Amino acid sequence: MRLEHTLVFVLLLAACSGGTETTSTPDPDPASASASICATAADTSAVVAEGGGHTVTQLEWDAELLTIPARARARYDNDKGKQDISERVLLNKALFAAADAQGLLDDPAIRMSARLAAEKAYITALLSSVESEAASDEAVAVYYDENKEKYSRPMARARHILVKDEALATDIHRQVTGGGDFAALAREHSEDRGSKAKGGELPWATKDRWVPEFANAAFAMEAHEISAPVKSKFGYHIIEVLEKRDMQPLEEVRPGIERVLTRNAVRDFRDGVKQELGIGKTRTRGGSTPVGARANDRRAPKGDTPPSTAPVGKDPSDKN
Repeated sequence: MRLEHTLVFVLLLAACSGGTETTSTPDPDPASASASICATAADTSAVVAEGGGHTVTQLEWDAELLTIPARARARYDNDKGKQDISERVLLNKALFAAADAQGLLDDPAIRMSARLAAEKAYITALLSSVESEAASDEAVAVYYDENKEKYSRPMARARHILVKDEALATDIHRQVTGGGDFAALAREHSEDRGSKAKGGELPWATKDRWVPEFANAAFAMEAHEISAPVKSKFGYHIIEVLEKRDMQPLEEVRPGIERVLTRNAVRDFRDGVKQELGIGKTRTRGGSTPVGARANDRRAPKGDTPPSTAPVGKDPSDKN
């Protein structure tokens, strides 16, 4: 964590120090100490790119990458992406040189602004470390275990074959229970266009997401059980339950738990500093509830859509 923060600030610190290598010694005076935050050690890492009289070192390249949100960094893990990062660093250096040529580095107000920006960067690093500690795997698991009632949500995943004709449904049921290929029969016969191409497979759903007849049958079945034809207003369904669960898995709700843990940790940390300073008012902790799939739960009128088109709870494999 500390190494990442150091890399992130290399370019900022270089600008703040006027682009020259400096050294500093500890100073008991906070004002003097804060003035030395721009001091940087010599960068001895390898040169990875150059252009226009400027060079990019590995440390600078890594620092620029870390200014990009973590979730987006993977897109730079290729030749084009690496070149893009190098060009960003070169452009920043050229712009900084232009600012230097105009004498902006000698402007007291601008230098003060740069120093304050550096202070804020260190503050961001501090709060990031608070967040990382708060959202450790252990902390997330503890929260999940202590709040299981929030994640109690019986769900099922099934596949079905929908046809209009009862006789055809009976014949398909005979074939399926006799060892026929359920997915192949779904692709051949099913009239549910939303699931037909997938062999009849439906995403995870809570009971209220499916039409009542379908839902009652599916939730009364065990995993891998196949139903007799079930009639609904859409036709006749042959249903096979693939999986059932009573709880949302930890990995599915982890992002919501992490958001609450980190938000609370940063707030409490800041409030603690405020109390020490005797400024502001600390806020009492609210009933923040991390939610997983339920946060984006857009409910449609119950029973108004066939199973494949009914909104469902968050599917762990759903990337959207």
